[in-house]
Amino acid sequence: MREIFINDNNLKIEDLDYEVIRVKVVLINEDGNIILVHNNNTYQFPGGHVEDGEDMIEAVKREIREETGMIDVKVFKPFMLIKTYAMNYFNSGKNVCNKIYYFLVHCHEKVSINEEELDELEKQSNFSIVYIKEEKLKDFLDYHTLNSSIDPSISREMTLVAFELSDMRMKEII
Repeated sequence: MREIFINDNNLKIEDLDYEVIRVKVVLINEDGNIILVHNNNTYQFPGGHVEDGEDMIEAVKREIREETGMIDVKVFKPFMLIKTYAMNYFNSGKNVCNKIYYFLVHCHEKVSINEEELDELEKQSNFSIVYIKEEKLKDFLDYHTLNSSIDPSISREMTLVAFELSDMRMKEII
């Protein structure tokens, strides 16, 4: 598994107040499209926090079900971890170690809009699904980063993931 560490503020481990563990999913359908979500005015891979008592695989399946309505997916081990030390995490005054585990998931099911289980924030933010051809992902990210329609930190993470996917594709691991 590829691991990337981001520490723009040169925080030390003793500067951290707590750790957040999240899962994100590179969800590829049988047409070769990567499924992204548009939420809170930014594009991103589906995913979210690992809840108490939940392992990462359960969290991946729950997040896919909640955000796409898909139930029948096969999840394997993560292919990438991006660990970020973040100062003043979401203006909380707290410094956080944010670990995001990325999973590659192939699906044969269609997104089922009526089966989504969105939370209140997602419902209020005009949540939507976007399909991007895998080979167009980097161009999509570049365009939307330049036009400020992707949060800069999310764009950076998604771009790192896109490069890792390209490397995996070149090695024919996917």
